[in-house]
Amino acid sequence: MKPIFKRSEFNPILTVSDLPFHSEAVLNPGAVKVDGQIVLLLRVEDTNGFSSIYTARSDNGVTNWQIDPIPFLGCGLKQWKYEQWGCEDPRITWIQEDRSWYITYTAYSHAGAAVGLAKTKDFVKAERTGLILPPNNKDACLFPVKFKDRWAIVQRPNAGGGIENIWLAYSPDLVHWGQPHCVLSEGRGPAWDAVRVGAGPPPLLTEHGWLLLYHGVKGYAGQMVYRVGAALLDRDKPHKVVARSPRCLFKAMEPYEVSGLVPNVVFPTGMIRRGDDLWIYYGAADTCVCLAIVGLKQILDALETDSGPFE
Repeated sequence: MKPIFKRSEFNPILTVSDLPFHSEAVLNPGAVKVDGQIVLLLRVEDTNGFSSIYTARSDNGVTNWQIDPIPFLGCGLKQWKYEQWGCEDPRITWIQEDRSWYITYTAYSHAGAAVGLAKTKDFVKAERTGLILPPNNKDACLFPVKFKDRWAIVQRPNAGGGIENIWLAYSPDLVHWGQPHCVLSEGRGPAWDAVRVGAGPPPLLTEHGWLLLYHGVKGYAGQMVYRVGAALLDRDKPHKVVARSPRCLFKAMEPYEVSGLVPNVVFPTGMIRRGDDLWIYYGAADTCVCLAIVGLKQILDALETDSGPFE
C-alpha cells in the first residue's frame, strides 16, 4: 500500500526554537480554523517537566506562527488541584448550541491522568469546567452534535496500563457521563495496535458516518511505537463501528518522527477539512509539531468492514 499521508515540506512546522520562552518540547496540538486563521492549541512542556497549553495562530496554517507567551490553560493553579502537574493534549470541538469552542484535555496530577473540559469564544480566555472523567483516562474527544438529546465523547479509560481500548459515553449536559460502550478494541497478538488504541482528533462527520483517526501502539523489545489508523462510526449511533483500517495508515519515518524525547511517535490531535483534503496536525517524537495532508476519499478507501473493503 502506497503512503497516502503527505508530509508538509516545512515539517516540523513548530519546534521549541519557535517559542517565545524556553521549553523542552512542543507537541500534540488541537487545531481549528477561526476567522480565516488556523489556530493551534499547543501542549508545551517546560524545563521543569510540566505541561501547559498555549495558543498559536497562522494565516496559512504552516508558517509564521504567532504564539501567545501566556498559557491559555496553565497548570499548577491552586484552584485546579487535579491539574497541578499538567494540562496536556487538547482536542477542540465547536458546539453550535453554545456558540463556543469546547476543549477536552488531559488533566495530570498526583491523582493520575484525568479528562478536563474548558470552553472559549476567542482562544484568549478559557472558562474551565474542571474534571469530567476521573483517572485514569486520556484521549477524550467530543462530538459536535447531540444524539437524541445526548452528547457523546470518545475516551481511553484505564490509561496507563492493562487493557486500553477506545470507549464512548453519553451525557445530557457535557458534565455527567454514562452508558459506556467499547468502540474500538486493541489489536490482537502482534498487530500494529495490539498494546493500546486511543482517539486522535475529534470525529469528523462525512456522508458515510463519523470518521475517527486513532493512534495504535505496538511494543518492540520494550519500545513503544505509535502509528495511525482510522475507523468509521455510525452516523446516528456512534458507538457502532461501520468500518476500520486493518493496517496502519501513517507511521514514523522522518528523522524528526523517529528521534526525539519519545522516538517513533506520530500522534495526531488536530484535523481541519479543506475541500476534499484533511490537514492533520500531529506531535512527532513527543518533541515537535508537524503537518500531513491526506485525501478524505483515500482514508475511506483504506477502510474495511467485517466482510471486506468498505464501499
